[in-house]
Amino acid sequence: MASRVASDERRSPESDSALPPYSPTKELGPEVPELPGSLVPRPKWYRSVFFQITIVGICCFLCPGLWNAMASTGGGGQQSVTLVNASNSSTYCLMFVTGLLTPTLLSVTNIRFTLVLGTVGFAPYVASLYVHGKYGTEWFVIFAAVICGFSAGIFFASEGSIVLSYPIRAKQAIYISYWLMYRVMGQMLGGAINLGLNAKNSERGSMSQDTYLVFVVLQCLAPFIAMFVSLPHQVQRRDGTPVLMDLASSPLAELKSLVTTLMKPRVFLLQPLIWQSSFGEALLGTYLASHFTVRARALGSFLAALISAIGNYILGFYLDNQRTTINFRARSSFIAIYAMQIGWWVFGIVMMNRLNNYDQVIDWNMSNFHGSFGAYVILQLGFNFMYEFNYWIIGASNDDPGDIVRLASILRAVESGGQAVAYGINSTGLRLDAVGAINLGQCVLSIPLAWFVVRDTGILPDGTKLVKPRIYAANDEQRDELVKENNVDPSDAKGSAA
Repeated sequence: MASRVASDERRSPESDSALPPYSPTKELGPEVPELPGSLVPRPKWYRSVFFQITIVGICCFLCPGLWNAMASTGGGGQQSVTLVNASNSSTYCLMFVTGLLTPTLLSVTNIRFTLVLGTVGFAPYVASLYVHGKYGTEWFVIFAAVICGFSAGIFFASEGSIVLSYPIRAKQAIYISYWLMYRVMGQMLGGAINLGLNAKNSERGSMSQDTYLVFVVLQCLAPFIAMFVSLPHQVQRRDGTPVLMDLASSPLAELKSLVTTLMKPRVFLLQPLIWQSSFGEALLGTYLASHFTVRARALGSFLAALISAIGNYILGFYLDNQRTTINFRARSSFIAIYAMQIGWWVFGIVMMNRLNNYDQVIDWNMSNFHGSFGAYVILQLGFNFMYEFNYWIIGASNDDPGDIVRLASILRAVESGGQAVAYGINSTGLRLDAVGAINLGQCVLSIPLAWFVVRDTGILPDGTKLVKPRIYAANDEQRDELVKENNVDPSDAKGSAA
């Protein structure tokens, strides 16, 4: 029997006479003033969806964002990428396990606890890179990678659950874009710091040691910021709908539900697409570290992040645009993203092949910089397009609020599994064009499987094509109950057709 993580506590008749139509829970405190002409009160700023996603975004900026800033400069900014690629592989192996089990942990704790817990492992890892660069200590890098893997899997699953569950579905894509902006802002800031500290470094070398100290200080702030996130029953949406995270009542029951969700055909068909989407990240970092100077790597980190942030917002606005059906948006964006991705991988493999026997590192004042550097930037853009689409498609193709939490965890676990294998392959020294061919092959093979899910997204069992999505609920009876109890507009609860 499922227990509702998001509270929709019923009010007494006495309290109904004192409260506005919106049904805040006891934890929310006194009444919220109503907007003129509206049945739904204005949310308190610290309970609003925007504030919650901002908190998650800042944590994402401080933790994986700065981590990605190092990864995008290649090998964590180290001169030798083999050790860091090997440690990253162990990190992602652990993330696969902890990410997959996060719904089980959530069933006995809450989303704030798991988000805070997930932020604690990033700073030790960056500190280990500082110690390694200064003293050559390798064991600390591996040890810190284990700590990071334990917490990062929990963090990624938790932030994904919040980003998919807290916003109203009609604005889900733009909130995903807003959240991902913080992720690439970490990479952008890291690139700017690296560029400022290494602007005169035209050698292959490693990042300045001062860079790591700045990152460690920033990442130590993340657990304290994560404490400000509201629990699901405390969140106030503008349309009055509650945030639901329906998980099982015990860890064992939740584990069984997770397995059931994992084996659903539409979830199973999306797994190869999710696996390959992050597989190329390790290759791109290794490519940058192997062939570019430190300052060129820093420029790549900054520029790729800036372009990716703009691209994510364009995609987010398109996916939320209700001038067309959800199904049309799903199909057209899927075709566009993966047609570009195949073309970009072909171009990237050609550039990697040309540099295979090229021993000199490339700087921004060299004639062969533009093509080889451009391949890195567009492949980073493609990675971020796929990353956003993955989250949107699992949110758009499923309606159950408990499944959304599990799917966020499954998505991160499968991505982590792919990244673990990818970093392991890159640590072997295999030719980069060969690794690129592996990425391209996986991409091509995953497309027809995912299409079976994409083609039916936004279409109800009776064939109705939705323009506005339904709210997350176990069934239509639950939606009817929410409309009755919370004065929710029926079009918000059940969506609207073309």
